[in-house]
Amino acid sequence: MDSKLFSFIAASFTSLFWTSLPSIVITFLLLTVACLIIRKYQRLGCFLLGIVWMASVGHWQYSLQLSSEQTSQPVQIIGKVSSLVIAEQNIRFNINVTQIDGQDLFFAKTFRLSWRDPVWQMQQGQQVKLIAKVKPPHGLANEAGFNYQQWLFSEGITATGYVKSHLDNQLMDEVKTIRQSLLNQMLAFDLPHSSWLAALTFGYRALLQPEDWQLVQKTGVAHLIAISGLHLALVASLSYVLIAWLGGGLVSRFHSLHHINLHNLAILLTLISTLAYSALAGFGLPTLRAWLMLLFFTVFFLGNKPLAAKSLILLGLSGFVLLFPLSIFGLSFWLSFSAVIIICLVFWRWPVKKAGFSLIALLSGMLKVQLCLSLLMLPLVAWQFSYISTISPLVNLIAVPIVTMILVPICLLAVICLLIKPDWAYELFSMADFLLSYGLRFLDFALKLNGAYFNLPAFSAAVWFFVFLLVFCCCLPSFWFNKKYLCLLLLPLTSYLFTPRTNTWQIDILDVGQGVAVLISKNNRVIVYDVGASYPSGFNMADSVLLPLLQARGFSTVDLVFISHGDNDHAGSLPQLLKGIHVSQVLTNQDRCDQNFDTNWQGLRIEALWPDDVLKYNDNNGSCVIKISDQYHSVLLPGDIDKSIEKQLVDFYPEQLQADILLAPHHGSNTSSSGDFIRTVSAEFVVFSQGFMNRWSFPRQEVLERFEQVNKKESTQTQFFSTSDSGQVSFIMQSDLPKPIIVKTFRQDIYPYWYANSTHYQ
Repeated sequence: MDSKLFSFIAASFTSLFWTSLPSIVITFLLLTVACLIIRKYQRLGCFLLGIVWMASVGHWQYSLQLSSEQTSQPVQIIGKVSSLVIAEQNIRFNINVTQIDGQDLFFAKTFRLSWRDPVWQMQQGQQVKLIAKVKPPHGLANEAGFNYQQWLFSEGITATGYVKSHLDNQLMDEVKTIRQSLLNQMLAFDLPHSSWLAALTFGYRALLQPEDWQLVQKTGVAHLIAISGLHLALVASLSYVLIAWLGGGLVSRFHSLHHINLHNLAILLTLISTLAYSALAGFGLPTLRAWLMLLFFTVFFLGNKPLAAKSLILLGLSGFVLLFPLSIFGLSFWLSFSAVIIICLVFWRWPVKKAGFSLIALLSGMLKVQLCLSLLMLPLVAWQFSYISTISPLVNLIAVPIVTMILVPICLLAVICLLIKPDWAYELFSMADFLLSYGLRFLDFALKLNGAYFNLPAFSAAVWFFVFLLVFCCCLPSFWFNKKYLCLLLLPLTSYLFTPRTNTWQIDILDVGQGVAVLISKNNRVIVYDVGASYPSGFNMADSVLLPLLQARGFSTVDLVFISHGDNDHAGSLPQLLKGIHVSQVLTNQDRCDQNFDTNWQGLRIEALWPDDVLKYNDNNGSCVIKISDQYHSVLLPGDIDKSIEKQLVDFYPEQLQADILLAPHHGSNTSSSGDFIRTVSAEFVVFSQGFMNRWSFPRQEVLERFEQVNKKESTQTQFFSTSDSGQVSFIMQSDLPKPIIVKTFRQDIYPYWYANSTHYQ
């Protein structure tokens, strides 16, 4: 059975590398072949079934996408709020939609909506009718930073949007879930660390602030504040002991109960109690994964068919791929199962040899598990997050027992008391809050230690795979190979650590939604032109896009930051950028970025063509227009100037205005990109930096037509890119060599996988 399960799982995982889905016809043919050969060639048949299953899931997910009519105008939806909601303003929630514009859906769809000023207090479990403006799931697409679109896909969310203020918005049923009610009761205690208690007890982490996430991530204990398999294993153990103890007392007192198999009964009731705990955690995927493993173990144990650890893992993986196939596209899936496999490896490699309880053996086992988890998970964490926490093993060795053996039991007991005696619950939550205060002080102290963590540049997955092989092989017995030769596996990593000077320079026009952010880099030095927007919610493009990318590229300093003008979509994230990285100099259109600016940066000429006098113009027309060039290549960054300024530039610089790469003025607005300007610049590549399905319809059709008219008249072939479609657009050029410009886009070249670009399948 194991080999067949492995074949199915391996085939399912190949979907992670598909750039497009197999067509429906090919999927059906593969299914037919699998059915014909599965009896004779079982492993191959199971492998084909794995491909068919994931292809079918992909096509099914695509079929749930909204029609263009539903995304072009507001729709009326009816559904049930499925996520916990606490805030009273600027809320964000998931809703299981059962009706759209009066049409009942055979299968519910999950929307993720925001509502700036809700008319009533939204709560999980409420049935609501809303007027919403929705669009397909979409996210920023850059080399670094959180891939929101992939996360939406892995969560099965088919649309995002916002609720419009409308008289038809209606609360149809105000019944709240038990989970929401219990959370409300706990938060009403108004304890200092209630946000942490909500995460530990109910799996609700929306109250945690960015600095809280930084604290737990850099100290390596983020897994402890997410209700996961570790917590469920604790609940299962406590439930089994408690049920067996109480049951033993009853059975011993009543002779008529002596025939009951108390062991089997305790296991069965433990399965039920852990299911209730999973409900308390909102049936999060980590808890469901652990509960599914427990279910398989229970079924086979009660059926007198014990499973080996390997078989249990394979069965659990297969079951989860069948029940929650989209989850394999999320990082949580890989972190969870990697941890389980590593723990099994530890107990296989260093089995417990002493019978009975031994404190030394327990501590030794915990130390081995924690060290192996930290070492073997290091490549995956470093690959995904570009940092290594050196204090993680020590912090986890202290924090894991305290959280799992003390904090979580206190919180669970407090939840039970919420249903019986709220005063007792307050005392217990106060005790947990007191422990948390000392725990957070300890984490803060650990994080401030020298060398507590260090950032890494982004290395390819192949490099980290070799590092993982090194650590994995070091944990194995010496068998037939000499471990000293394992150092050869570090060669790919060391090759990345030496960065020779090159003759290339690069322009990256980043995907920052409705805004602009551009990187100019050469020889591990970088310049930034505009920084994107910052929003009242706290979300900003510096923290979400610029800083992660600068860190991934290994930049610790920015030589120059040019701010074209003061609009939020160009300058809003500047404070966060200055806070996150050292910037040598900032130049704005109010200070030095004018027609007098002309400098040489590593052999590249950087000159400002505009403004002549910023006080004479409005904010857009006072934009700092920058041209970067070597002997053969040039880039023009014009900010938000309109046609009147374009005309002056054409008059002032009829030759100097020419450029190979043009960032379209004002995101493709019809007030810019005049025919004369387009003809004078004569760009080979034009990039429109604008938001997905933005309300201004940038780039405007009239602008595209003007570019096409110039192309036709001048017999040129301009290539157009839009950041909302292509994501980050990168241009690589050889300094002072007449070689063609290399162009890469995130969605087509860097990360072209179907599940990360699911709105682009049409």
